[in-house]
Amino acid sequence: MGIPVQEVQDVPQSIPQSWAERQAQSADKWATARPQLIKELLEAEYTGSSSCDRCSYKTAVVRCRDCCSQMCATCDVLYHNSNLHNRDSMFEGYFHPLAPHMVVVEEEDRRGFCIKHGAHLLPVRMMQQCNCPSSAITRSPGKEVILIGINGRYQLFLPVQSCSNCSMSSTVGLRELLHAGYWPATTMYHTVYDINVLRSYRDIKQLAPGLSRQAFLGMLDERTKSFGRSGQICGDTFQRSFFEWCFVEADINKSILPNPFQCTACTPEMHAVSVDGNRKLYRFRNNAGATTSLFDGKFVARDEEVAEFVTNIQKATTHTPGKGICGSSHWSAARERSHKSASKLDEEGLEVAVCRHGVLLRALNMYRGEIFAYPMFLQKEMAASDVSFFCSDVICKYFPYLQRVARECPGLQGLLNMHPLLSVMHAKAHSWTCELKWGGRNQLGAGNTLGEEVEQVNSFLSRAGITTKYMSKGARADMITILAMAWNKKKIARMDTMLSQKYAKTVKRAAQEERRLKDDMTTFSMDDNMLQQWVAEVQHMPDVSESEDKKKKIEGLYLSIKQRKHYLYRLQDSNKGRQRMRRKIREDTAAFSSAVEDMRAEGYEGLPTVEELLSKDHIAWPWETHGTRSDLMDKKKMFDQVMLVKRLHEEEKLLVKEMGRHLCSLNGLAQTIAGMLDNSEEETGKNGFLKRKQKEVEGHLINSKKLFTMAIKGQLPFDGPTDIQENENEEEDEDDEEDSSDGDL
Repeated sequence: MGIPVQEVQDVPQSIPQSWAERQAQSADKWATARPQLIKELLEAEYTGSSSCDRCSYKTAVVRCRDCCSQMCATCDVLYHNSNLHNRDSMFEGYFHPLAPHMVVVEEEDRRGFCIKHGAHLLPVRMMQQCNCPSSAITRSPGKEVILIGINGRYQLFLPVQSCSNCSMSSTVGLRELLHAGYWPATTMYHTVYDINVLRSYRDIKQLAPGLSRQAFLGMLDERTKSFGRSGQICGDTFQRSFFEWCFVEADINKSILPNPFQCTACTPEMHAVSVDGNRKLYRFRNNAGATTSLFDGKFVARDEEVAEFVTNIQKATTHTPGKGICGSSHWSAARERSHKSASKLDEEGLEVAVCRHGVLLRALNMYRGEIFAYPMFLQKEMAASDVSFFCSDVICKYFPYLQRVARECPGLQGLLNMHPLLSVMHAKAHSWTCELKWGGRNQLGAGNTLGEEVEQVNSFLSRAGITTKYMSKGARADMITILAMAWNKKKIARMDTMLSQKYAKTVKRAAQEERRLKDDMTTFSMDDNMLQQWVAEVQHMPDVSESEDKKKKIEGLYLSIKQRKHYLYRLQDSNKGRQRMRRKIREDTAAFSSAVEDMRAEGYEGLPTVEELLSKDHIAWPWETHGTRSDLMDKKKMFDQVMLVKRLHEEEKLLVKEMGRHLCSLNGLAQTIAGMLDNSEEETGKNGFLKRKQKEVEGHLINSKKLFTMAIKGQLPFDGPTDIQENENEEEDEDDEEDSSDGDL
């Protein structure tokens, strides 16, 4: 029975426009339907007495949830002898779950029914080994086997196939199990897993990296009990089998995609690499479990190679201990040298490199905190990809260090060809002169590269740290690598959508910002020559400030305080982020107050107090020639607008190039698969695999061409925000620790 048709027909046809109205209407509908739902759920527990849905003349005693039918004892055995449907007995007046090896039989006196236990065979296809009639072939129980499926644990038997004519018999081997969709838990396959369980676990880990294997297996154990079965699933065996299955899957895919840690839009030339450390991916020191990783060196670099590189770097140059300082911020990520922690940790975190599209490229284990040698190792690994920009949240300290090391290590001089870029959001916590000199928005040719792309990946990987910190060394590396491959697969699958939408947004925003720039020029009554003069003056401010000119220092601190107050609630949507920015404002205010008092002591008595200065939006400084020098904030505003327009136009051209690279990568992959099929002389399982992949790649290629054409012609439907702000405003989870520095925004 269902909800009466009349109730459905009485639903109003008009749909409320606001979300609140729709939610309120939905709540009312559920409240109206709830009594009926309760009534029908209770009625569904009534077993009743009905005839068999198959034979139609015997009394039904078994309900099958998968067949959605009720059967007699004879039909139940006939239809469920070779499957694992979830069934319930009905003859006791309630529904009693039946395991596959349980059958309902009629008692000898024919006065009722009872449940008997038998031997249920594992569903598997077995080829006939002889030419005898199929009627002579029988199957009988063989070795006991445990099957772990999406509905829990099953206790079954492997079938033994026998021929009554020629006495030939055969048993199930590894070939039959794999072809039937099972994965062995051990080489003797006393336990097998339905591959769908392993695939489901991988998909869930991709969506919820913090999910533990105990939680997943606990869910399977509960399903085992609810369907009338018993027994628990071994977690260690499951994890080992999962890693082996993922490794074999990756090895098969390697034949057509040799490197899963490669971006299709960044091949063969990579525009930018972003590097940052993640202190959440630490691991407690333990000796339990195997330490050998199946994916050794695939994504996470080998510890021996990293240690050798760090040792050579530290021997070649002298290093200054302690944190780096930029302005008044102390950056724990800006260390030249650090000793290994004496805590209970083994690995202290993970240093990660990603491209500007968020595709994971390389990583390494950190054992000494975030020292400069770690990003330098990753930069060296990326050098072969012809990278244009190297992004970091402490690039103002890292790049001078790299220059010093390169003088002593000639083999690293090629790294200086990568232009340094300070990530846009972290630049807000640096000194204002540092932001002008190193900030990504002010770098020629950078486009709209933010340098913060690694933060999104770190937010994903940090959730995995909840479970990986308790794993063995090898298991942790395997799990991180599996998650990284799944992340990249998802990113590349959506690369065409991301590039096309980003292009449409960039074109739209570039037109908006150009109009805004012209309006500002009209407001200030300036021509192009005057605009370029203002831009040049702001660009040279860092050089003037470095000469410790007190007047420029006061102007710069005033500008820094005003800008941070302006963006306090615009760029920060968490209390943690606002607290960091407020701390930076307090530090700048203290320095500003000290500098103002020094200037007043030197004879500028007309200089207002700090409170009066900060209460005004525009200041005419006493040392300015009135009428010949405009306010510094106005100049900085125009400078920022000019840089933004330039970067957006660069981004348009860059995205077109990346679209072409993406199409070339997909086309090359399609040609590789076609070549492998042409060289194959006979039909094999590998051919079927290649044909399936060829179909997927061709479909991806066609869809990419369609999206890119629509985007370039301006025909792409766009329902998102009018500005490209989502990446700029994107932050780590609020509960993330200060992974990269204690001077973060």
